[in-house]
Amino acid sequence: MNKRKKSSKAAIVTWCYDNGKTNYGQILQCYAMQTIMQRLGYNTKVIRYRKREHDEAVSWERKPQAVINLYELAYRLIRVEKKLDVRILRFVTFIGRNIFLSRQCYTKEQVEKECGDCEVLVCGSDQIWNPAWFQDVYALNFGKDSQKRIAYAPSGVMIENERNKKVYRQLGKYIDRFDLVTVREKKSIAILEKYTKKKIRDVWDPTLLLTQEDWNRVSAGSVTGKPYIFCYSLGRLRAHKVLLKYIMKKYEADRVLYIVSGYYENESDLERGGYFYPVKNAGPAQFLALIRDANAVCTDSFHGLALSVIYRRQFFVLDRRDLQANVNANFVRQENLLERAGIGRQRFVKCVRDVEEAGEIDYGKVQAGNCWEEVKALFGEVL
Repeated sequence: MNKRKKSSKAAIVTWCYDNGKTNYGQILQCYAMQTIMQRLGYNTKVIRYRKREHDEAVSWERKPQAVINLYELAYRLIRVEKKLDVRILRFVTFIGRNIFLSRQCYTKEQVEKECGDCEVLVCGSDQIWNPAWFQDVYALNFGKDSQKRIAYAPSGVMIENERNKKVYRQLGKYIDRFDLVTVREKKSIAILEKYTKKKIRDVWDPTLLLTQEDWNRVSAGSVTGKPYIFCYSLGRLRAHKVLLKYIMKKYEADRVLYIVSGYYENESDLERGGYFYPVKNAGPAQFLALIRDANAVCTDSFHGLALSVIYRRQFFVLDRRDLQANVNANFVRQENLLERAGIGRQRFVKCVRDVEEAGEIDYGKVQAGNCWEEVKALFGEVL
């Protein structure tokens, strides 16, 4: 890798502050990608981009940035979150303290201008190439040919139907401009290489390139002094009550702390006065602490799984019990991570027998967590 000036700049185009409701994995992967580029020697910023709604006044774009920031906060609370609580404020605080954001952009032209002085453009990770909501900004379809373009671990729901093929053909044209193309799943390679001549490789999610020590720097203190297992779910939990109680007792905990995110985030009455306790106000820093200090983790989330591996927790991957959430569920990512790490599919559990057959994870044999040099060399091919 060539020695570069301290003034070398990089821009990251990914989901962070401006894409749907606050999401743990989304914010943490963004922070990890920023950290990676900084360690590679770049002055790095994350591009704030949100496609303007049809009923929004364009005049807002001409206001000072401080006013736009207030407008964006109001937009998020009123239109997206539809509430204000401690959890949302903790997300906003985490982003403000740890992620270097650009000026707010609403159009591709504004993004291009914001990235104009950057030598390197990076897109990824997260599901920014999902055909269901794909935008060409997230495939770096802007800027000068002299700017290096890198895709690091983007993914999507890689189903090759007629609707998606249109997106893949379009995406393939954008990929042709890239200097380095990587994705999170091998299945994505098999599909996307049909639409581009570029070589595509699968890599670790950026969250897995940071160590426990790295994550501890931005995590909160212990959430509770009592032993617990932690459950983070994007689907319903009621169907898993018996299983969770068994895992709780197996790992000598006396409670299940849980977060239900997404469609059923308000479903927080699993068992009144029993073993189950919802965690309602956790921001990204508290989320990290909940995984770090748990006796065991149960999750159906990719990033819940990834951080469990980083913190070397015994974990189990739950079946997502929700047809509505399963529309966008993509367990290929979880399977690919378990395969790469050398852990295997036995961590997927549906019943007590599955838990017993899964056994204990021997982290002395797990490959994840020692991959920084591998990825550094990969970036070194083009930077």
